[in-house]
Amino acid sequence: MSLTPQAIRSRLSSRAVGRKIACVGSVDSTNDVAWAEAVKGAEHGFAVFAEEQRRGRGRMGRTWFAPKGSSILCSVVLRPELDVERVPLVTAIAALAASDAVDGVAGTESRIRFPNDVFVGERKIAGVLVESRFISGRPDLFVVGVGINGNVGAEDFPKDLRNSATSLEIERGERVNLAHAARALLEALDRWVEELDGGLRRIQKAWRERSGILRRSVRVLEGGRTYAGVVEDLDPIEGLEVRMASGSVRHFRGEHVERLELA
Repeated sequence: MSLTPQAIRSRLSSRAVGRKIACVGSVDSTNDVAWAEAVKGAEHGFAVFAEEQRRGRGRMGRTWFAPKGSSILCSVVLRPELDVERVPLVTAIAALAASDAVDGVAGTESRIRFPNDVFVGERKIAGVLVESRFISGRPDLFVVGVGINGNVGAEDFPKDLRNSATSLEIERGERVNLAHAARALLEALDRWVEELDGGLRRIQKAWRERSGILRRSVRVLEGGRTYAGVVEDLDPIEGLEVRMASGSVRHFRGEHVERLELA
């Protein structure tokens, strides 16, 4: 079923996110579409969904696989009042919203893999890409891109992804209503956006509790070098605290991490 604004807005209960929705066919990237609308004045909460992304992108220039019409490919324009040091919170709330949507639709208990991926077990089901622009010297404008694997069967994934990716269909055991999944995402993001205004501790607590790497051995790629250790603590603003094999502690900021894997 192709997504339409009418189908998504039906029974949508969000206050700001999704008040205006656009649905498009095949585009290079929903983030590009959202930016084009944002610079023309699109309101806070404007959301765009696509059936297909020809050049869907993730962090560090990676691509996102999704057969046409199968998944949630969404970007949302946000205009929160946010201090510069709290910019990483936008990625945190986007990941929390994606995790909430996944669990609400598929009945799973997903986890966030630092800094921006959502996993069910050891398989990735969703990812987040947040881009920002400083217009007045502050982070005035954000585009939050979210991709959730929807009606993608195990055999639909390329061979190199079959052991590392999953979808709402696989986890639920049946095809899902994409309009319902889109509503779940918008409503979850709407709730978490409200927490940006005074809800720092709630965001930190939820993000830490939802983490899939706390107390686990990891390999972190940063600056072209790989570091191995055990995650002792993590925070959406401060990043990871990892104890190396030598006993020393190293901190990693989310925006600098190129890749994180379980060891």
